[in-house]
Amino acid sequence: MMKFLAVAALFLCCAAPAAAAGLDELTPYFGPRYFSWKERSGGKTLLKEHGPLFCAGVRLGSVTSSSVAVRARAEVFGGEVSYEGQTQAPESVPVDTHVSYYGAKGELDLGYRLDTGPARLEPFAGVGYQGWFRDLQDSTASDGTSVYGYTEGWQVGYARIGARADAPLGRVRGSAEAGAKYPFYVGNTIDFSGSGKTTFHPKGRMSGFAELGAGYGNFRAALVFDALRFARSDLKPVNGTYYFQPDSSSDSFGLRLGWNF
Repeated sequence: MMKFLAVAALFLCCAAPAAAAGLDELTPYFGPRYFSWKERSGGKTLLKEHGPLFCAGVRLGSVTSSSVAVRARAEVFGGEVSYEGQTQAPESVPVDTHVSYYGAKGELDLGYRLDTGPARLEPFAGVGYQGWFRDLQDSTASDGTSVYGYTEGWQVGYARIGARADAPLGRVRGSAEAGAKYPFYVGNTIDFSGSGKTTFHPKGRMSGFAELGAGYGNFRAALVFDALRFARSDLKPVNGTYYFQPDSSSDSFGLRLGWNF
């Protein structure tokens, strides 16, 4: 995964100068993030995953003569994090292992730029898609029982609304962005042995995102936060047993470094 992200970042940097014509912004970027995933049921935390993920992507945008702004982002990400959880009921015992994540996201926003002297404000609304594989590795429970991993395939479609602003701060131009997003489609597909694939549909909950950045010349750096929240899915029968996706949440804090062409 790290090699793939490095190749993706190199490709974006090489292709960016040729694609920059006609755009107000074209910024390939990469960076590390601290990621956490939690699942809860009945007020109890069932599992927690945490560790570093790495991403590479590109932001692009254009502002028309009538101040309408169209902006988009495409990103790939991946890494391996620690897992602290337990086996399935009725005999739940602690399990520690690792989880591999790899996926992609894309967003498209439509906004309106308001110029107030040297500062600019841009409210926006848009849609996004994020998909990833969550690959739990084999392990051994605390009582010595062998535990076999499996892979989940997640797909999330969401609407987002927010505002971004930027202003000169001496030789640096500062920027900020914040908003909320609501997942209108959530699917978690698991291939159960002996019964084929089953897709659970947790309910979307309002989530948030934020960014605080600075630009010096063509260089861009930003601290970023991104979250997703899901409520428990309905029960589904698998091999005579009913399963569900518990209340789930993810939080990502990171650094993004880029170069604007």
